Amino acid sequence: MTMTGPNKIVKRQAGKDSKSSSRPSSGGALCKTCTPCRQKKVRCDGTRPQCVECSTNSLPCVYPHDARREPRPSRARVQSLEATIAAMLDHMKAAGILTSEMQSAWTAELMDTDHPSRASQDYTTHGLSRLASTAAIASPLPTPTASTAAQEMGASFLSSPPRSSVGPTDETKPRLDSFNTILSRTTQTQLDSTELAPVKLVPRPISNDGNGDGTGLSPSEARVAGVFHENGYVSAVHGLASIMNPTSRAQHRENINKMTRKGDDAISASKARLISNAALQRQREARMFRNPRDLMDLDGVDPELAKHLLDLHFNRQHYAYLISYRPAIMDSLASGGGPFANKLLLNAIFYSTSLYSDRPSLRADPDDPQSVGRRFYDRFRELLIDELDKPSIPSALALLLTSVSLVSQGKPSAGWSLSGTAHRMIIDLGCHLMLGPDYESTGGVNEQRVLRTDLEQEMRKRLYWAAFTTDATQALYLGRPCMFASAQARVPLQLLDTFEELEEWEPYIDPKSPASAPPPYGRQPAHAVSTFSSLVRILQISTRINDLYGIQCVKYTTEYLLNKKESIERELEKWQTSLPSHLCFDPDDTLTITPPPHQITPHTTFHALTILLHRAFLEEGHLRRHTDETAKRRGEEACIQSALMIQKLVRRYRESFTLRRAPFLLSYAVYSAVIVILRQERHERGQFTEPISFFWTCLSELQVGCNFGLKKPLSVLQDMVREFQTSIKESGSTGTEQPQPAGLDESFFFPLAMAPAASAIAPNNHNTSTPTGAYVSANASDYIPHMDHFDPAFGHSPGLLDFLNDQEKDISQDALYGLFAPSQPFP
Repeated sequence: MTMTGPNKIVKRQAGKDSKSSSRPSSGGALCKTCTPCRQKKVRCDGTRPQCVECSTNSLPCVYPHDARREPRPSRARVQSLEATIAAMLDHMKAAGILTSEMQSAWTAELMDTDHPSRASQDYTTHGLSRLASTAAIASPLPTPTASTAAQEMGASFLSSPPRSSVGPTDETKPRLDSFNTILSRTTQTQLDSTELAPVKLVPRPISNDGNGDGTGLSPSEARVAGVFHENGYVSAVHGLASIMNPTSRAQHRENINKMTRKGDDAISASKARLISNAALQRQREARMFRNPRDLMDLDGVDPELAKHLLDLHFNRQHYAYLISYRPAIMDSLASGGGPFANKLLLNAIFYSTSLYSDRPSLRADPDDPQSVGRRFYDRFRELLIDELDKPSIPSALALLLTSVSLVSQGKPSAGWSLSGTAHRMIIDLGCHLMLGPDYESTGGVNEQRVLRTDLEQEMRKRLYWAAFTTDATQALYLGRPCMFASAQARVPLQLLDTFEELEEWEPYIDPKSPASAPPPYGRQPAHAVSTFSSLVRILQISTRINDLYGIQCVKYTTEYLLNKKESIERELEKWQTSLPSHLCFDPDDTLTITPPPHQITPHTTFHALTILLHRAFLEEGHLRRHTDETAKRRGEEACIQSALMIQKLVRRYRESFTLRRAPFLLSYAVYSAVIVILRQERHERGQFTEPISFFWTCLSELQVGCNFGLKKPLSVLQDMVREFQTSIKESGSTGTEQPQPAGLDESFFFPLAMAPAASAIAPNNHNTSTPTGAYVSANASDYIPHMDHFDPAFGHSPGLLDFLNDQEKDISQDALYGLFAPSQPFP
């Protein structure tokens, strides 16, 4: 029996093997119809290994697997794979080999729950193979050593998926191993193919898109950046190269594990808390100023004046960049001082808002308009010494506000230096790095601190993006690179407090000066959040245009520059077409109510950037050798069209609000249009006299508004008047009488020499009033009665005319980019 038992067992085993040999492999049941018959839609007899139809027609007879009989993957397996793929995508994005658009496309394709068949192993394997192929070719691979290292890094990363709420089970491990094999095999295939192809070296620009695409920080990026969290937000940032960075991975892992992804429910909860707090805080503001001396420390400022300046700030300057977060600041002020407001910020708000106020009492010298707000600026400098030693969010906010005001008031060096200090302080506070809005702290935050954490996160986001917008704006104004925009940052462009989105806006009316009220205007929705988001996106495009005006552009090839120009044009077009309907505005539609001022600014900025992009490639641009005559003509037409659109937008703006409180970017758009119109007038005499007349009046109003301290645009006025007078004379010499508008009186800026002459022109001290031309309405002239047209820079010094002539030479070389740069002597 001992002999026969094994024999029987062997025979039985052999029988099982012979039976299994005629069946399909253990990979799964096969279909009864072969692939050729299925494609031809004919009946298949199911004969194995080759059916009659395929045998007759000499076709390869293949029986595919029957997917209907395959077991459905478990939820744990699907979640583990999704977590692995998401972590891999984040890692590839952090490494710079995957763009956000590619990541979104892959995520939608690989994790489409609407198509259950896509969850099958064949489809997933196919998708992951393509993803591995993308990873292999998405970035340059200079040397085989670097490529091998990247392969090993990717394999080691994928073999250890990140911790998730549902960990990998035993049944998921074979799938992960197969994916590693796919990644290695596909990567090696791509390497073999790329080694044979010649590599074309194209100079790559200095990246100015470090601000990211508005997405949050991934856990792997947090590890590299050395981000540490405390109380639910970033408390310290020290990269791997820093001696202050802990070398223990376990310590970092323990810290990052305190922040877990809670999903959309966490975002909705935070949003509800912030909006309700904003509504309640707005109701408290009226009570705050009933007994201000008992509740608030206004640093010795009269409560009525403080309320006037705060109301004016939140009505105009606040909407320009959303720098300040009103609920948090006002709550801290009401508490006598808090984490979101200090005396430095209070004086910064008072100083910056003084430029928007018409009260003569704000001037240190009643005869000097540039002395407005000086007492607050002096107090700001006094407090700054102590605040520099203890960086804080309100101090960084105060530095940003003051830097913007200093540049506007004609002190660009001081403003530029303060903005740089603000940027360093923001980075030191870790406001440039933030996890997604769906992350929450798992411990250390009690119920009483939940709202405080929400306010902190919201204010950090607004502070970072406000710093970015002011940096991009000053880069255009001063002709300098975007310093803060190039910082490696990850901050979600998702403001959760949307209370101001539907809040109604109307122009501020000073209760002490009702006679100087702006023209009547009905209340309109502010749409503050969506407008700010669109402004951020258009300024992100401006950082790319800045690259064309940097010194590195001389090294670029023609192909690269033209491709970059076309890419920026597509981005500008995409920005315009993707605007939400409530932000679209057609200035030609007279039946449409003019939107609030901050909603017009993104449109004028769009056309100003269009001009700036094309000007570099035109006949007088520094990149003119890279384009032909046809491209130059198209560029000139685009510039003229944008300049005329700026005229229409500014006209609607001026008719509704006047230009007394126009922001930075609107002034820049006006000057951009001026340059285009002036240069075109040289070629087409008499064709643009009406736009020149309009822009003359606009520039004069801007000079007596918030931007009265900028000196270089005054030379633009000089050039404009000369060009206009030449056009008028030539039109008159040809017999076509064209009356000169009364507002174009060259005595407006009395010290300016309208034509080169040896004898000095005596200033007319009696003619310093606002121009009374056809484009100055009664409302506009009443609205700016107290602003003098006097600039201390234009006194009676002997070198005045030489200064103007030197500035005119500068305009011919750099008339648009860096329009408001400080005065420089030229030989």
